Amino acid sequence: MAIEEHAPSTGTSATADSRQAVEVLYSTVDPKWVARLVADEYDLGVPDDCRLLFAGHNDTYEVSVGGGSYAFRLHTRGKWWLRGEGDVRFELDLLTHLHRHEVPVSYPLPRRNGDLLGTIPAPEGERFYSLFSWAPGAPPSGELTVDQAYLVGQTLATIHVTADLHTPEHPRYHLDVATKLDRPLAELDEAIRAAGAEDEQTIRHHAGEIRAQLAAFDPGPTGWGIIHADIQPLNYHFDADDNITIFDLDMCGYGWRAYDLAYCYTRTGDPQRSAMLDGYQSVRPLSDAEHSMLTTFGRLAWIAHDGRPVARLAQLMRDPYYSGSL
Repeated sequence: MAIEEHAPSTGTSATADSRQAVEVLYSTVDPKWVARLVADEYDLGVPDDCRLLFAGHNDTYEVSVGGGSYAFRLHTRGKWWLRGEGDVRFELDLLTHLHRHEVPVSYPLPRRNGDLLGTIPAPEGERFYSLFSWAPGAPPSGELTVDQAYLVGQTLATIHVTADLHTPEHPRYHLDVATKLDRPLAELDEAIRAAGAEDEQTIRHHAGEIRAQLAAFDPGPTGWGIIHADIQPLNYHFDADDNITIFDLDMCGYGWRAYDLAYCYTRTGDPQRSAMLDGYQSVRPLSDAEHSMLTTFGRLAWIAHDGRPVARLAQLMRDPYYSGSL
C-alpha cells in the first residue's frame, strides 16, 4: 500500500524509510491503492478512476466506476467524537436507516461480505473505511435561495423525526453542556484571557447565560435525540433541479434538535432564515421553549465551532446573526 505520512505541526511528509523520525499524526493513501481496494471489496466492478478530494477530519476519495461515482472515506482516528469502531458503526447504521425511509442522504454500501465497514493498517494505527453513494450536484454557490433554505430546514426535520424510529445498536456521544460549552471554552481559555478585557467579559458573560438557560430548558419529548450536528453548506448538495442530498454525519450524536436547527439558522440571512424555519416546522413544529432558545443555541454553536478567533467570537456573542467582517 502506498502511504504518505504527515507529521504534527509542520505538516511535512515522510517516507517509510524515515518512519521512526516523526510522530505520525495522520496518513493518506495512494488513490490507485484505494481503487484496487474498491475493486476487491465491493461488487461494483473495476474503478475507472480515483482521486483524493479532501484530507482532513476524514480522507475522502471520489471513485468512478462505469460512469457512476462513489465517495470512499478513510475515517481519521483520535478525534474526540470518534472513540472507536462503535462510533463509526453508529453513523453508518443511522444513514442506512435514513436511506431506507427515503430521506435524501448519502448512504453506505456493503462490502462483498455484507459489512458496511472495513479496516486497513496505517502508520498511526488501524483505520476504518467505508464507501458511500455519491451526492449529486454541488454546494450552494453564495447565499441560499428561499426555496433551498426551506428545503434545508424541511430535510433536517425529516432526519430528526426519522431518527426517532431508529434503535441504535451502538452507543454514541452526547452533544451536551460538557461537550459543546465546557470543552471548547477550556480549549479557548488561554486565547480568551489574552484578548481585550471587553471581549473576554462578553464571552464569559454570554457563556454564563447560555449555561443558565440550558439548565432551565425543557426540550420536550422529541426535542432531544439524534442530530446531524454539522448541518452547513459544505455538507449538502443541490442538483440542477434543486433536489438536496445531505451527507457527512461524522459528528452525529444525541443532542438538542433546536441546536441542530440553530447551527445553520443563525448562519443564514433573511428571508432565507424565515424560510428555513418554516421548512423545519412543516415537518416538526418547535415548541415555544425550543423557539425561544434558537438565539441561545446559535451562540452555543458559535462557541462550539473550532478555530474561531476570539475577537470574532465576541462579536458573535453580541449578535449571533452577524455576517460582517472585523
